[in-house]
Amino acid sequence: MEAVDLAHLLRRTEYVAKPARMTELAAATRAEAVDNVLAVSPTPVPLPTYIDHDIDGEGYQQWVFAVQWWMDRMVDAPKPMQERMTFFWHGHFCSSWDKVSSARAMMAQNKLFRDQAFGNFRTLTQAMSVQPAMLWYLDNVENVKTSPNQNFARELLELFTLGVGNYTEDDVTAAARAWTGHGIDHATDNYVFRPAQHDTDPKTFMGVTRNFDGPGIVDFLLGENATTKLVACKFLTKKLWEYFAHQNPSSTLVDELAQVLFDNDMAILPWVRAMLLRDEFYSIEAKQGMVRSPVEYVVTLMFHTGYRGAALNPQWYVEGMGQVPFAPPNVAGWKHNGYWTNSSLFGARADFARGITWRMRQQNANDVADGRTPAEAVDLVASMFGLDLSATTRQALLDFCAVQRTNEPWIGWWESTNLLTMAMMTPEMHLA
Repeated sequence: MEAVDLAHLLRRTEYVAKPARMTELAAATRAEAVDNVLAVSPTPVPLPTYIDHDIDGEGYQQWVFAVQWWMDRMVDAPKPMQERMTFFWHGHFCSSWDKVSSARAMMAQNKLFRDQAFGNFRTLTQAMSVQPAMLWYLDNVENVKTSPNQNFARELLELFTLGVGNYTEDDVTAAARAWTGHGIDHATDNYVFRPAQHDTDPKTFMGVTRNFDGPGIVDFLLGENATTKLVACKFLTKKLWEYFAHQNPSSTLVDELAQVLFDNDMAILPWVRAMLLRDEFYSIEAKQGMVRSPVEYVVTLMFHTGYRGAALNPQWYVEGMGQVPFAPPNVAGWKHNGYWTNSSLFGARADFARGITWRMRQQNANDVADGRTPAEAVDLVASMFGLDLSATTRQALLDFCAVQRTNEPWIGWWESTNLLTMAMMTPEMHLA
C-alpha cells in the first residue's frame, strides 16, 4: 500500500495518520491495513463510574465529563475506528442529552453504539429501540393504544431504516400502533412492556396484515421483507459513504456496497470492510473531498499538541463550531462536508486554535521562529501538526514571516505565536 493511501485510510478511520501507525503498517497491503484498522478488541469498554448513573444536581458536570472522556478516547483508543463508528451511530440513531436529561440513559446508549459498532444492524436497531434514551427522546413513553404517538415510528422509517419516499402514512400509523405499550418503568427508569397499553388488533404494514408488535416491525423491515431490506441497505450505504469518503457517491457504488450488507444479513463489519477496500475510497475525489467535522478537528489538534479534554475544555468550543457530542441539532443528526465551511463556524475554530496557542506559548515555550529562517520556521510548524502544505499555503505563511520580520527584525513573540495559530487554521488542517 502506498504511503499516501495508507495516510488517507488512517485519517478517515483513526482521525490522524499517526507516525507510529504509519510505521506499523508501512509494509501492509490494502487488505492487511484495513483488517488491522478494523481489528477492534471484543472486550466491551467500561464506562467511567462517574457517568454510568445519574447524580442529582450534577447533570451538567456529568455531560462535561462525558464529552471529555469520549474525545480523549477518540485520540487514545488503541483502534480509534471503534469511536468513529460509535459517533456514526450516534449521528444516525440520534438522542440528545438536553431532552433525555439522564447520564445513565445517554451513556447506556453510547455504550450500545460502541459495543455493537461492528455487529449486526438489525440487532442494533432492536436494542436501540427499547433503550430509555430513545424511548424518551422520540416520545414512545407516551405511545399507548388509546392515543398512539407516531414520533418514533416515523423516524424509524424515515431516518433510521428506509428514507423519505419509501413508506406511506398508513405504514407510519401501523408502526406506531405496533410500538404501543413499549415504554419506561418510572420507578426504575428501565424499559418495560405494558401489555394493557399495547394495541393487539391486526395492522396492515407494507401491505401485510397481521398482529404486528414493535420489534416485529424491525424484523419485517430488515429481515423478512427482501424489498425493504434492500432499500434500507442502500439508504445506509449512502450515509456511511458520505460520512467516511465524500458526498454524492454513484448509484453503482451504492448498489454494490449495499449488496454486501444485504448478502451478509445486515452484518456491519464486512460491509464497512468492503467500503474501505474499494478503489473509489482512495480516489482523488475521496482524498480531497472531506472537510473535518468540528469533533474531528478538535481530536486532531488534541493529538498533535498532546493536550486532552480536561486541559482544553473542548465542550466550551464545539457549540460554536456546530457539533456538540450528545446533543445533535435534531433527530436527523449532523450534515457533512460543505456544511462546516462558513465564516461563523470557522471563527469558532479560530477561537479554539488561539486558545491552544496561548497554552503552547506559556513561558515562551514553542518559540518556533527564533534562530530559524522563515522557511525553517514554516516547515517546523507544519511538521508539528502533521501538515503537508500546498505551495500556496506555504507561500502565504512565508509572506507572513517576511512582513512580521520587517516589523519586528528581532523576531519577537508574535511571529511564533501567530505561526502556530495559522498552522491550525490552514486549509490542510481542515481537510481530512
